[in-house]
Amino acid sequence: MTPKMWFKNLSLMRLPADFSLSAEPFEAALAEHPLRSPGPLEMETRGFLTPFSRDGAALSHGSADALLFCLGQESRLLPSSVLGDAVAERIAEHEAKTGRKPGKRLRNEFREAAMGELLPRAFIKRARTGAYWDAPSRLLAVDSGSDKSVETVATAVRDAIGSFPARPLATEASLELVMSEWLISGELPGGFELGEECELKDPSDQTSVVRCRHHDLGADEVKEHARCGKQVTQLGLIFDGRIGFVLDAKAKLRKLRFLDVIADKLDAQDGADPDQILDAEFALMSLELRRLYARLDEVLRFVD
Repeated sequence: MTPKMWFKNLSLMRLPADFSLSAEPFEAALAEHPLRSPGPLEMETRGFLTPFSRDGAALSHGSADALLFCLGQESRLLPSSVLGDAVAERIAEHEAKTGRKPGKRLRNEFREAAMGELLPRAFIKRARTGAYWDAPSRLLAVDSGSDKSVETVATAVRDAIGSFPARPLATEASLELVMSEWLISGELPGGFELGEECELKDPSDQTSVVRCRHHDLGADEVKEHARCGKQVTQLGLIFDGRIGFVLDAKAKLRKLRFLDVIADKLDAQDGADPDQILDAEFALMSLELRRLYARLDEVLRFVD
């Protein structure tokens, strides 16, 4: 079974050739920006968490020129409807006492007062986003398909270490055109084969969308959509019989699946210490993905 810590989505950011990140200084920098709980009047806080299952463990973990870390977030859950009801109650009380509707300034004061009363009592939700730096590939890999989440991680690292010139991964080739050609011809670069999922959009009408799931992508009815002008914006692929994923037009690797040939290597870890399991899983994941990055770079040519 695929380990839970293994990433499910990959958003990639590229860094310059002269950028480097050393384990010990990075750990020290993260330690100065740990996750803390929000204060009584704070909506949310962000900071770094250990990737391990035990409190007090290191905030990063290195293996074969890759550094794993996690950004955490704690948010107070205050539904807008609850806040709106509290403000409306204050407005009603004001109107009952004065016979006049409050102006904008007074409504803002009511809102601030309601926030001050409700926030300290709001539940707190914790979330975490895993990420790792792969030095040989010069890539930051974030376990999220959300551009906002990826930028949040990059900003947090930048704030911690001072300089982090990461930018979203781009390719010299137009991914829509390349994936459309792969689908139409059925001829893929060495090491790749078609999966069972794709999405096609009409470039002149983005509301015209065809989605195929659990489908034979070599079937004529699927190819015909591309032949008639729709462009492939997501394409399911399998690399080397080991990793399944969906490549999208932004060079994100979605719905990552590490296939049985990889999962079988972890059978010997059953019953091991959780830290040893994490080390083994991360080492295997990062090395397998490094091979995939290198092959994608050869085929699509990452922009420096």
